[in-house]
Amino acid sequence: MKKTGLVIAGVLVVAGVATVVALDQAGWPGLATRLAQRTNYGLKVDPDTRLHLFWKPRLEAPQLRVVSTQGDTLADAHEVLLAWHWGDIWDWRHGEPLRLRTVQAQSLSLTWERDADGRTAWPVQADADAKKPAPLPQIEQLIIHNGTAHIDDAPLQLAGDARFATEADGQWKADVKGKLRGQQLTLNAQADAGLALLSPPDAGTPPVKLRVALSQGSERVEFNGTAASLLDARALDGQLHVRGNTLAAVGKPFGVTLPNTPPFDLAGRLQHAAGLWQLGAIRARIGKSQLGGDFAFDTRAQRSVLTGTLRGGPLRLADLGPAIGTDAPPSRPGRVLPDRPIDVPSLKAMDARVTVALSQLDLGTARLEPLGPVNGNLVLESGVLTFSQLNAGVAGGAITGSIKLDTQPSPPQWQASLDANGLAVERWIKFDAKALTNHPITGKLKAQLDVKGQGRSTAELLGSMNGPLQLRVENGSVSHLITEAIGLDVAQGLGLLIKGDENLPLHCARVDGRFVAGVLRPRTALMDNRDSRIDMDGSINLANETLDLRLVAKPKDFSPLTLRAPVRVQGTLADPRVALEGKRLGGRVLAALALGSLAPPAALLAFIDPGEDLPPVDCSLNPRAAVAPDKKG
Repeated sequence: MKKTGLVIAGVLVVAGVATVVALDQAGWPGLATRLAQRTNYGLKVDPDTRLHLFWKPRLEAPQLRVVSTQGDTLADAHEVLLAWHWGDIWDWRHGEPLRLRTVQAQSLSLTWERDADGRTAWPVQADADAKKPAPLPQIEQLIIHNGTAHIDDAPLQLAGDARFATEADGQWKADVKGKLRGQQLTLNAQADAGLALLSPPDAGTPPVKLRVALSQGSERVEFNGTAASLLDARALDGQLHVRGNTLAAVGKPFGVTLPNTPPFDLAGRLQHAAGLWQLGAIRARIGKSQLGGDFAFDTRAQRSVLTGTLRGGPLRLADLGPAIGTDAPPSRPGRVLPDRPIDVPSLKAMDARVTVALSQLDLGTARLEPLGPVNGNLVLESGVLTFSQLNAGVAGGAITGSIKLDTQPSPPQWQASLDANGLAVERWIKFDAKALTNHPITGKLKAQLDVKGQGRSTAELLGSMNGPLQLRVENGSVSHLITEAIGLDVAQGLGLLIKGDENLPLHCARVDGRFVAGVLRPRTALMDNRDSRIDMDGSINLANETLDLRLVAKPKDFSPLTLRAPVRVQGTLADPRVALEGKRLGGRVLAALALGSLAPPAALLAFIDPGEDLPPVDCSLNPRAAVAPDKKG
């Protein structure tokens, strides 16, 4: 009896298993429809839908619709195949993103929307709570023979319409038109079979060939390489080619802060893995600049960080003009300092640590020798931009120091601490005056500048400058004709014009002054040579761009005919004016008239200058004052 019972139980078990297997093979007719009606996931399936629960879990439906709680159709698909693993469903029920191994349909029309808080009407959350932020579902294999989609995803800042299809050979194509981060764009993509739409790191999806062309106005981005999934660019690796009118426009859709530039053409190898983007072996032409380098953009932290090395050269300062507001003439008439605002908000969008190693920095004028090489470290952190450890070779010498721009306060604050040492003036500055020697001023330049300021444009920054300036030129020479012209020595000046100019040994030229609210007032400003000493006082006002300088020459030698009157340089930076100071000149003229009334030849005595015996000039730089550390709030 006991044995008979066991046999019967065995038969029942086998029959039950056979029944379950048969029903699973048959797709549990009617079960999918009943489950869709009882759940709260907005699924509407065709009565002929088949559901396989055990062997390769999947759903096969002639038609499947997804509707919101308000009754709006979110998706309508025909000839549908959905495949999953039960472990994925378990994880989804416990808070992980919904993961599907395969989504396949002959046709699909869908609408995907998420608000700024990440909430969606789609039933992609296990508790069906539409008030919670919804992560994007992960789809490892997407095969849609003919599909359309409308997307409005606030967290991704993506809005647009897409058409996509899978060809008979498995190749996948998509066309998207819309906006990314507020920038209008068009995207065309092609991929070999097996490209996932969005896949998790442990999916093990092999990379497949991917070709993407993205257009945004006149900017165009092309990629040719491989990737394991499309939306998250997993295992992306290939050649990138970007061209357009300005780098800033290319960076905006992707949240990358790039400078405004002239037209450019850039190529390099692009890689992406787990939120870390790398662009290496860069070859770039920006305006007339030739640049290269290797960069990484890390989006995993709360604030994205750009790191890398900028190499190449020459870099033309004019090609940076749009970034620093110098690409357009001043908006105020009669001004020369650029007043277009610097793009301060973009400096707060991310952080950066970039090493600069340029072969040459072209200052954009034939009158100044380019700098080179130029090395330093560029750091952008929480809106504070610092260029430190600057070392730029120029004219046999070097410019060193640091520059800082802090965009956190309003208006932005800036400071610069720069040293120049050993610059050969005759190499750095090119003069073009026919009456003068080829190099009217020669010698070694040394300078120290420690200034601070504030403002939103180059004009405002310079017009608010405060701090000391020291400048020296020694062991050089200066045009004899310039010296006599400033001293108004008519006799010697005429002689030089006849026989030709020559340089006099220059003992020292020095300027010691301080900027106060953009106004430089020299405490000491002079040029001392064998023939004369020239003193300068007055002011240079960068706030209103005016000049008010007075130059007085003190000859050291005898001259039979000199006017010996100070020279005034006034007017503006855009329109300087040179004139003689009438008071001193008038005194000599009156003296000449008085002597001439006694005896006409005696009138010339008023213009005879025996010269002065002047003490030597100290040309050493004063020690740099200690800079107090910034106070922390």
